[in-house]
Amino acid sequence: MQMRIQEMPIDKVIPYENNPRVNDQAVDAVAASIKEFGFRTPILCDGEGVIIAGHTRLKAAKKLGLKTVPVIVADDLPPSKVQALRIADNQLSTLATWDESLLEIELSALQSADYDLSVLGFDEEELARLLAGDSGEADEDEEVTPTELASVKPEALSIIEESDRVVLQFSGGKDSTVAINWTRGVCEKLGKPLEAVFCETGAEFPDLTAHVIRVCERLGVKLVLLHPRENILAHYMAKREWPNSIFRDCLHKFINDPVNRHLRQYEGEKVICVRGGRSDQKTSVSKSDIYQEVKDGNRVVRLLNPFFGVDKTEYERALEGVKPLLWRGYELGFIRTACWMCPFQKVDQWETLKQHYPMLWEEMRRLAGELEYKKFEGDSTRRRFTEYWKKQQ
Repeated sequence: MQMRIQEMPIDKVIPYENNPRVNDQAVDAVAASIKEFGFRTPILCDGEGVIIAGHTRLKAAKKLGLKTVPVIVADDLPPSKVQALRIADNQLSTLATWDESLLEIELSALQSADYDLSVLGFDEEELARLLAGDSGEADEDEEVTPTELASVKPEALSIIEESDRVVLQFSGGKDSTVAINWTRGVCEKLGKPLEAVFCETGAEFPDLTAHVIRVCERLGVKLVLLHPRENILAHYMAKREWPNSIFRDCLHKFINDPVNRHLRQYEGEKVICVRGGRSDQKTSVSKSDIYQEVKDGNRVVRLLNPFFGVDKTEYERALEGVKPLLWRGYELGFIRTACWMCPFQKVDQWETLKQHYPMLWEEMRRLAGELEYKKFEGDSTRRRFTEYWKKQQ
């Protein structure tokens, strides 16, 4: 069977007089869609020009003042099948439902690109609900008890107990989520004030800030959103180069600096800053031991990585325990919550970005062709980056 699309004068397309589908409330939305995207779905007619499927599209076309409309003529169907298809076409569309967690991600990506969401057909109240992540799913009400890890070193608990205030550096990632749920339980037992801080760099995934807010609200942890002095993307575009792959200057400038500036307000208090890394992730740059003291001018910032030395099996159980709190991006295939334009990722991260955030992937591809990636001896990260993005140019 071959189908041929033809442009037909709009007055030659005949509505079916017994059309059982009530569609007047959808005409404005369909008209807005045609205006935005063009007439992408033809009207289906029988051999006499009577509509089988597409009554709403015809009304929308008339509202827009179109003189012709694209039509597929199904002149090979007997009357009984035409009648059945007319009903089936409308009924089958009602059987599909949305995966609202994935829909939220897609809508957030469009919103971050300043796209007019009103042309998608959702009313304002429904859009607000979806963008807020209110999916109504059962796991939103599932209780998450504070994480307990018997293998945490006593030193970590002693450091928190000796502190006046606990500030948790929250990234929204897996380790960070285990850390916030463990820390809130410890602080409740010890009677220590706890707050989480999240740094909005300007290049986080579109739904990540909303996710962080939801997690903190659900756990009853105070959240403070921090911001660097400038947008990370604008900074490196102005420099015409990527972040330094050895010293990771992006981490210091866009994460550590805002956190340190926030901690200065607690001058005179003994503050511990908790982070979620594990010992198999430690580096000379960011994490090197369970406890660190780093200089911030003439001040000392106290850092605690309580999961250094935690039993791996016990940690995996803890990760399973916070599953209802995890970022939905992991279900899509993302490996990390790091900035979408981070050049230090693995190929799987970029491929997932391409699949679910094609506009952001395209921007990353453009940047890969414009920004310099400094070369250091033995830098396998640079080789991976260069090989992948060279193929995309």
